[in-house]
Amino acid sequence: MDGYLSRRAGRDRERGLTEEHVKRRALVDGGIAAVAIGGAGLLTGSLTRTFGRSGKAAPKQSAAPASGAAAPAPTVAAASVPVGGSAQVKDPATGDAVYIVQPKAGQYCAFSAVCTHSGCAVDAPKNGQLYCPCHGSRFDAATGAVVNGPAVKPLPRYGVSKDGDRLTLGAQQS
Repeated sequence: MDGYLSRRAGRDRERGLTEEHVKRRALVDGGIAAVAIGGAGLLTGSLTRTFGRSGKAAPKQSAAPASGAAAPAPTVAAASVPVGGSAQVKDPATGDAVYIVQPKAGQYCAFSAVCTHSGCAVDAPKNGQLYCPCHGSRFDAATGAVVNGPAVKPLPRYGVSKDGDRLTLGAQQS
């Protein structure tokens, strides 16, 4: 880029433009290039996060074993979900990631890891919020509610049950 701007400035000087005009054109051209490169980077990151999600869906109910048993619900050790943290499991119906979180000691809930704005994968909870890196939406890690848009709908919530030292993902509630 520097080489291009330097050559362009030389041509502008040969055409008789003043030094002030040459500098102004170099600044404008450099700014346009920076915005274009930055935009391409953001687009690439967004597409990577969107299409990086698992595209595999779990077998549908009709594809269940002959015994009629549904796919087993995902479970995790309660100890693997620290207060303020999470464990990631897959929704057996869709194959999408789900975070089982513990916002307060002994309180467990689960939320879809798919942003309701444009379907990007949200990051694991940090500082009480789930963050979508694609467009900046933030969701409350205790309720799934939108804290900051552009998303307007909360993250889908799942039931979580505790049996001894295991947490089991329940059905989607919203």
